[in-house]
Amino acid sequence: MQHSDYLCPKMKKETLILASMTLLGMAFGYAYYRFYGCSEGCAITGNPWRSTLYFGILFFLGSTLIKDLITKKS
Repeated sequence: MQHSDYLCPKMKKETLILASMTLLGMAFGYAYYRFYGCSEGCAITGNPWRSTLYFGILFFLGSTLIKDLITKKS
């Protein structure tokens, strides 16, 4: 039995959406650092690792918030 057989299809879809939103946020964070970040004195945008991680967390939390709001409506 494969590991993917343990997850139901709905859980697979939710996990895929959360992971893709997190990766999108990380890409956006790096792009923000690359094009708008400062070279020194900035806590978040002065370092590409911090910017990437920060935006990845923001997009993950935002996507979970939106998912919870949608599921509570229905």
